[in-house]
Amino acid sequence: MQLTTSFRRLGQNDFRLIWRDIFLIWILIYYIVIAMVLRFTLPYLNTHFAVSGAVPFTLSDWYPMLVAYFLIFLGAAMSGMVYGFVLLEEKDNNTIKALLVTPLPVNHYIVYRVGVPLLIAFILIMAAVLITGIAVPPLRQLALLAAGASLVAPITALYFAGFAENKVQGLALSKFVGTAGFLIPLAWFTPEPLQFLFGLFPPYWVSKAYWLVLAGNPLWLGALALGIILQVVMIAALANRFNKVIYRDS
Repeated sequence: MQLTTSFRRLGQNDFRLIWRDIFLIWILIYYIVIAMVLRFTLPYLNTHFAVSGAVPFTLSDWYPMLVAYFLIFLGAAMSGMVYGFVLLEEKDNNTIKALLVTPLPVNHYIVYRVGVPLLIAFILIMAAVLITGIAVPPLRQLALLAAGASLVAPITALYFAGFAENKVQGLALSKFVGTAGFLIPLAWFTPEPLQFLFGLFPPYWVSKAYWLVLAGNPLWLGALALGIILQVVMIAALANRFNKVIYRDS
């Protein structure tokens, strides 16, 4: 009961922090705009290019790559960015220091900080892919893929909290996250087996699993499992660093 009350208060505080920061709201709006642009622009451009012959390729062949980056990866990354900035705001306000003298264990606080952005990312990804309606896998597979991709959210949030001292540094890290995500489109254009080098970037495996699902390849589940394992390891390492940062700054 006490834990539920603590989580509810943390949620209320998160809502206040996000609601009063227009930048964080715009991050989420930006993702929605991307989904809407893909929904209405890609089919039109695909038809236009096919009729006019303006490009030497079929745009629809690129749909899996575009969805993997713009909807699946960015959906989780942007959720993580929002909560990463919330964590930095709490550091600036000494809210995290205050937690050390409350009944809420730090480990429970970290679990909350991992779980909430993950859940939001899952909802965002599922909604965006279904609403966009482009290169949509079967619902069961989509749910599993969204769950695996959502792990990027706590990775991003904990990365901000563990390596940025303030929101200015957080902005710099957000650029790095966005740039790292470009490895996914780059992997799409890289033939196998050289493409597997991108597996050093764990979110690649979720995108690879998505592409394999669309291709009807049964190996998609193995790629997804590998991606989940690698990302869970990253979360554990970043959570450990964040825990040290909390006590270092106290």
